[in-house]
Amino acid sequence: MLQAAFMSITTRVLSAQDWETFRQIRLRALREHPDVYTGSYRETAARTEREWMEMLDGKGKCIFALFDGDRIIGLAAVFTSREDPSGQSGVLAMDYIDPVYRGRRLSRLLYQVRIDWAKQHLPFRRLLVSHREGNEASRRANQSFGFKLIGKEEIHWPDGTSAPDYVYELDLAALRHL
Repeated sequence: MLQAAFMSITTRVLSAQDWETFRQIRLRALREHPDVYTGSYRETAARTEREWMEMLDGKGKCIFALFDGDRIIGLAAVFTSREDPSGQSGVLAMDYIDPVYRGRRLSRLLYQVRIDWAKQHLPFRRLLVSHREGNEASRRANQSFGFKLIGKEEIHWPDGTSAPDYVYELDLAALRHL
């Protein structure tokens, strides 16, 4: 039975027409886990329809959804880093999988589709990903794809606490030559 259910799992890129579905799952992730995302539920919920649609416009970014049949069960994004004026750094973000579906290696699927997309997005020479101290699932996921620790910074999180955020890098230029 589990294998049959797993067979219906697919990913696809969300477009502006999917903004309501995107909004629903993004807000769910922020509500359920204010301790792992840098964005707050309150600020994100206040976004306009236009802002949600712009996040899905595909310009320097791509947001993937994970589906079980027609039901959205996960989300993951890759964006151009705001911190890199050259536009050569991408950032993996928004990772979320419905708790019922966790532990099935679906995060590997979301990592792979984003890395594959980023390899085709030629301005990107590297990908960055980060996680809050103690988020072992996120650390294990990025490590399994060869991300290397490059630093950490203290962050004030939306849950009201401060904790280190560990930053990792993947060299896309080297991956393209494999």
